Amino acid sequence: MNNQPKLLSSRVRGVTLACHLLLIVVLAFVSGWSVRLIQLLPLLLPLPGLLRGRIYTFKWATMLLAFYVAGWLAAGYMQPAQKWSCFGIAALAALDFVGLNLFVRFQAREQIARTAASGAASH
Repeated sequence: MNNQPKLLSSRVRGVTLACHLLLIVVLAFVSGWSVRLIQLLPLLLPLPGLLRGRIYTFKWATMLLAFYVAGWLAAGYMQPAQKWSCFGIAALAALDFVGLNLFVRFQAREQIARTAASGAASH
């Protein structure tokens, strides 16, 4: 049995994956068929790498999410009748963006700590 505490990066990764999957589900139900395909395809591309925990995928997916946040914020301002739903989707995309960045940061810090610990153990 493993008694080590769960690393912060793995917790953030779980929350980020949940946000990413929820964003995909929400966008699948919000838009029409042709728009849905255009919106979902870019979000589905990084999904295999995110599920495997590949750091490089987390890094470039942040750039992708910035466009979703900006696009849904702009849509909220252009369509006052649907303002709150657009802002809600933008907030979910922003949460995904922040989670991706936090995972990369925490993973890097944990890697530095592992390297320092293995270097100290060898001396």
